[in-house]
Amino acid sequence: MHPTADHSPKRYEQHLQARPEVLASVRQAIRARLDAWGLSDLADPTTLCLTELLVNVGKHTGSTECLLTLHHHGDRIRATVSDTASALPVMREPDFLAESGRGLFLIERTAHAWGAALTSTGKEVWFELRIRPPQPEPNKKRPADRGTGRRGTSTELVGADDMSDLIRAKRAGTPQWGCSS
Repeated sequence: MHPTADHSPKRYEQHLQARPEVLASVRQAIRARLDAWGLSDLADPTTLCLTELLVNVGKHTGSTECLLTLHHHGDRIRATVSDTASALPVMREPDFLAESGRGLFLIERTAHAWGAALTSTGKEVWFELRIRPPQPEPNKKRPADRGTGRRGTSTELVGADDMSDLIRAKRAGTPQWGCSS
């Protein structure tokens, strides 16, 4: 595992072997980078989605070697995992009694957009998370709130009630290679 950063503070790359024993240190590195960018509130959803992508590298590609890239693009972050396999991921209806098989489902429900693309050396699987605007202090209301007390929403993890909605949407023809919400 060799983390590197280019001269831009808005990009992070890490070449690694996506093996279970390195996932904790990868999550720590990503949390540290997001914290340095002032985006620590995105650490949980980012590390959840990245862990799912990295586990898939080991399970489905025949090689654990991959490149993880994290970009901070203005109002969003984009994480990409590139590997040497040419088979694109396919989201399946999750079996909620099985121990695995829900990774892309979790990414779809957590990320604002995700997808996969073939490259000259294999494929890239990516997801994006939007960056929330800073929230006012609890006792201060912004003019746009007009006294309603409403605040911006954060990225939320999927709940059991949301799963049935996603399955219905999937059956109705949601693209298998990615989505955007």
